[in-house]
Amino acid sequence: MKRTSLKRKSKTPLAIAKTKLWKTLKQILEVRDGDVCISCGATGITGHNKHGGHFLPSASCGGFLRYDLRNVHSQCMRCNMFMSGATVDYMIALEKKYGRKFVDKILLQRGTDIKLDLDYITKLTEYYESLTGKDQAQLLKLTKNYNGFKIE
Repeated sequence: MKRTSLKRKSKTPLAIAKTKLWKTLKQILEVRDGDVCISCGATGITGHNKHGGHFLPSASCGGFLRYDLRNVHSQCMRCNMFMSGATVDYMIALEKKYGRKFVDKILLQRGTDIKLDLDYITKLTEYYESLTGKDQAQLLKLTKNYNGFKIE
């Protein structure tokens, strides 16, 4: 039996849709956050050193906040991987940038869960794609006033 160290990516429609959503979200982060780490303030982060870091970890925040603009910001590899998200510094930076009410709203929505099905992922991707032409100031304002994506 041939062994490989490479993990195969799932090719299900849902997995493909999630990958597309994450790429679209990263495009928005590129414009909104630039090349600055939210946690430590390091500048010039690019390539493999630039991550989309979660304020509330993706494993515990539920589907509602996993791809949420308020919960994901640019982070350097050091803060995201080696400092487990640098949560305290992340929270302080969010409070400075958006205010304490913003942080409290995210924390209150931590338990909100939705089913990340293909329909939800596709509609969220379409919404984020509609934001890709906006500038940094527009995206910062939108993030501050964002209440999460819900299908009506």
